[in-house]
Amino acid sequence: MKMTRILTPLAIAVSAIVGAQQAVAGPSGYAPPAGPVPIYHAGTAVVRLGAGYVDPDSTSSNLRNPDIFPEYSGLKYDLDDNTTWQWSAMFMPIDHFSVEYGYVGESDHDLEIRRLGLLEREDLQGNRRNLGSLERTSSTLMVNWFPVCQESWVQPYIGFGAVYTDFDSVTVREPVNELLVQVGDAIGPGRVSVDDTWGWAGQIGIDIMFGRESNWLANAAVQYHDVETTSSLRYAVRGLDNSGDERTFYNTVRTDLDVDPWVFNLGIGYKF
Repeated sequence: MKMTRILTPLAIAVSAIVGAQQAVAGPSGYAPPAGPVPIYHAGTAVVRLGAGYVDPDSTSSNLRNPDIFPEYSGLKYDLDDNTTWQWSAMFMPIDHFSVEYGYVGESDHDLEIRRLGLLEREDLQGNRRNLGSLERTSSTLMVNWFPVCQESWVQPYIGFGAVYTDFDSVTVREPVNELLVQVGDAIGPGRVSVDDTWGWAGQIGIDIMFGRESNWLANAAVQYHDVETTSSLRYAVRGLDNSGDERTFYNTVRTDLDVDPWVFNLGIGYKF
């Protein structure tokens, strides 16, 4: 009797455990299929390559030094947009987060000086002149957050970080050199230099795999670069020094330049 009292509850317990295992294993008794394999997870690396459309905000304050160069008071610069190439490489040290280095290749932007009507000269036709082509490149370093599950083959992301923008000097074109001769008594060609600068950058993008088993993907992203810098228009003039002797001087007219471009990227990538 005592043996029966002991074995009966034990048999019931064993039966319950076996039944639970069969329920987990399924009707056939086999283990259930594994879930989808993670696509973006810690250790994932991705490189991307494509086209970038750079659209500057192109606003500048008035040309500085109004007391020294009143003839330029009220004049402003304007930048047009351009298309270039871009690439990036990212690594995910932990799930849902990546560190990304990006490079937006050289783009040429026509730099115009506008509001020439303020000069009130009858011999000037039009309200603006093209100074030349301003070349820029930029490098970004961002931390991205991927909010969706690791198994998704569609991976949107949000990023924030720093941007360094490099500018080349602009050789002033002949129509503006003629303007400098008329307005500023220039004796030689002018040149515009723009300071390289650091700023912050943000982006919203998405990676779409070409298939769950594929390592290839399509990418689209929109970036904003905060680029505030200073430009200098420099040209030679003749004048007298403190001794009364004639010599060559260089006038430098400065202005704050807020480039602040939106960068629209579209390309393909490969996941490692």
